[in-house]
This record gives sequence, structure tokens and C-alpha cells, in this order.
Amino acid sequence: KAADQEAIAAYGLYPDPKLQAYVDRLGKGLAAKSERPDLPWSFKVVDDPTVNAFALPGGYIYVTRGIMAHLRSEAELVAVLGHEIGHVSGRHSASQMSKQQLAMGGLIVGMAVEPELQRFGGLAQQALGLLFLKFGRDDENQADELGLRYMTRQDYDPREMLAVFGVLDDVTRAEGGGARMPDWLSTHPSPGNRTTRIQGQIAATGVSGSMVNRREYLRQLDGMVFGDNPREGFFQENAFYHPDLRFQLAFPRRFKTQNQKQAVVGVSEAQDAIIALTLAAGASPEEAARRFFSQQGVQAGRSGRDTIGGLPAYTA
Repeated sequence: KAADQEAIAAYGLYPDPKLQAYVDRLGKGLAAKSERPDLPWSFKVVDDPTVNAFALPGGYIYVTRGIMAHLRSEAELVAVLGHEIGHVSGRHSASQMSKQQLAMGGLIVGMAVEPELQRFGGLAQQALGLLFLKFGRDDENQADELGLRYMTRQDYDPREMLAVFGVLDDVTRAEGGGARMPDWLSTHPSPGNRTTRIQGQIAATGVSGSMVNRREYLRQLDGMVFGDNPREGFFQENAFYHPDLRFQLAFPRRFKTQNQKQAVVGVSEAQDAIIALTLAAGASPEEAARRFFSQQGVQAGRSGRDTIGGLPAYTA
């Protein structure tokens, strides 16, 4: 539950209640036919242009608007949702997280930065990063097989799963760097002969279904934002501009930068410095500074009041 809130805070939900309800309804219909129908399943569309889908133990499933924009039918979306349900039913995420906890000696590595900054720039590993561990070949194969089972139990055409493989491989290979989250191939490495395996399973088991619902799916997608949304901020070289919040910020050259949902961040090449602009708690700059420097392990150097762009500021 905590990681679900982390994921929503980091990536944001796509602001379309009807689309959210549509995906949740499709997902819950599939999950009801799974081996673990009693889990508190939830299905959400996150507001990210990257092509991916991911799952948390306990029945939390997410698809990006990026992957939805590239799929071409309801049956293709159902194939993706069924695959992620398969990871939860097979306890793949739970197993990976348990192993990772043992390796790390706990989920979160302590560091002398506010908790909101822990995920920035790869400076620390924390719970949210565990969403994107790579699955092994056996887990991927099992998730494919379970997804096929769930979609045909709902009378969807199983051949639409084969179309998804081609879409995912083509699109994610063409994706550029700098995305907020990894793409599908980074987290779901394609097992060899994936298409051949599923074709064989369809033929051997005789599973069938007729629903595709291409027109209904495209109607649901009508008006969806495609790619990066410049209203949430954009970079031009080392300068960042946010048109809605009306600010700009120039980063040092050669800093690795990233526009997150709740902050814009830059990390030096040597990873010995970080700049992060985000919302701070407190009624004044002084109060925000006091809270920051009250953390264990953080020491303030020279400090004092300042102004930035005519606004009150406090530097330290």
C-alpha cells in the first residue's frame, strides 16, 4: 500500500476518470477469473509517456498512458493487463522484492537528504525502484501463459496477444533516454521465441475467443496526450521551463537532468552534487530551512535570507 502511494506520487494518475474506470473494470473482470480472485485488485493509468506496465504484490496493477497510446484494441490492452495479473498470481514481484530486501538489509538506504529526494539521480535505492526489477525468463513465460488463460476466459481473441509482442518490441527499442521510468524491455526482457511459444499454446490447447473491440478502445483514447506533456515542464539544453508554474531554471552544463512529477532535478557527473527544485513544507523559507537542517546527519554551513526573482528566499 505504501509503494502504491509512492508510485502515484512519482508518476501521477492520468486525469481522466472515465478512462481510469474503463481500465479498472477490464482489469477486475480478468482478475476475477485468476487464481487469486480475492485480492484487493486495483488497476490504474499513470500519466507517463514511457511504454510500460508494472505490478505490485497484493494486486496493484499500473499501465502507462504511453503503452495505451500504442495499443490498438481492447483485446491488446487486456493481454497486457492479464500478463501483469499473471506476475501477481505467480508471486513473481513478491519473490523479487523479498530477495532484494535480503540483499539490501532493508528497503531504504539511509542518506542525508529529505525523503522526497531519495529517488532522484540514482543517489539511493529505495522501495519505488523495486517496482522495476527484471523478471526472469521462467516468470515471463508463466505470466504470458496466465495472461492468455485470463483473456480467453473473458472471450477475447488470443491472437491479439501476439500483436502486442510486436508493438512492444518495436516501440520500446525506438524510445529515447531520459524517461522517468524504464521501458517495457528493461523490466520485461523478452524470452526467446515468445511469439512461437504462445502460437503453439493456442494451437495445442484450442483456446479461442472472438472479442477485439477496436472501435471502443480507440473511442476511449480519443484526446489522450501523446508523448511528453510540455505543460508539465521541458528542457532546452541546460535550461528548464515550466509554462504553467511560470518559472525557469538553468542547470550547470553536463549535469544529468530529469523532470519528475514533483520536482526538477540535476545531478553532477561525479554524483557529488545535486540540485532539486520541489515544494517544501513550511509557511516561510526560514521554516523550510529549519526543517531540512533538523534532520540527523545534515549540517548547515553559512546561511541567511535572500531574494530570488523578487521572492523571499533562504540559502544555506
